[in-house]
Amino acid sequence: MATERVLAIVLDRAHARFFDVAPGEARELDGIGSPAMRGGRFHSDRQGGPGWGEREYHGRIHEEERRHVRRILSRIAQLERRASQPLLVAGPKTSVAALVRSLPSPLADRLIGEVRLNPTAVTPSIVREAVDAARTRQRPATERALVMKMRRGLGTGRSTNGLRETLHALGRRQVRTLLVVDGTRLSGFRCARSHRLALTRSECEEEGPALRVRDLIRAAEGDALAQNAAVVIVRDPGTRTEVDGLAALLRWSE
Repeated sequence: MATERVLAIVLDRAHARFFDVAPGEARELDGIGSPAMRGGRFHSDRQGGPGWGEREYHGRIHEEERRHVRRILSRIAQLERRASQPLLVAGPKTSVAALVRSLPSPLADRLIGEVRLNPTAVTPSIVREAVDAARTRQRPATERALVMKMRRGLGTGRSTNGLRETLHALGRRQVRTLLVVDGTRLSGFRCARSHRLALTRSECEEEGPALRVRDLIRAAEGDALAQNAAVVIVRDPGTRTEVDGLAALLRWSE
């Protein structure tokens, strides 16, 4: 990924804890709690349970789950204002599945793993170990899947492959996921009026003066993150040859 930091979300049906994980360290961020359903003071806890309004009981459980997931997504959105990071989701199987299936596309593209952890018992070191294991296990498979998706989309206008085409899509804010071949380095330009990145000075003729950009790839990554796009660094030897420097999955086609 463009950054080695990972946002880990450890949840169950009533809690969600958030961890900012970097190589060798993990820091817990502010979490959230959602009140779980309980029996009333003067009613049995079985009220609304199986055998007594079973449909209403399960309806309330489902609604609580949806509200909890919405709160988690809102918290992720708040954190996303600071940085766009790969994601790890951990917790009981059903809670993890509920969140994962609700992730919008840019977040789903950054998902590096789903892990079983107890949110009331985890420590930052346990979360860091889970993130390290997930990164090692998932990175090549994630890269291959995204590059394959990019290749399939080339004939439909849903993806780009190549520096000029991808920078053009980035300038139009079309990019959902930016794919960057690890180690790609070159300079370029930023058009003064449109602020878009370009390979050559001549591409900016109608968009104001062309300002020199020493590290065009780093600037492209920064623009993608500012647009809330995912950035994936392609390192796998068997996959990187499929990407012509830069490629992208697009939010919409022209």
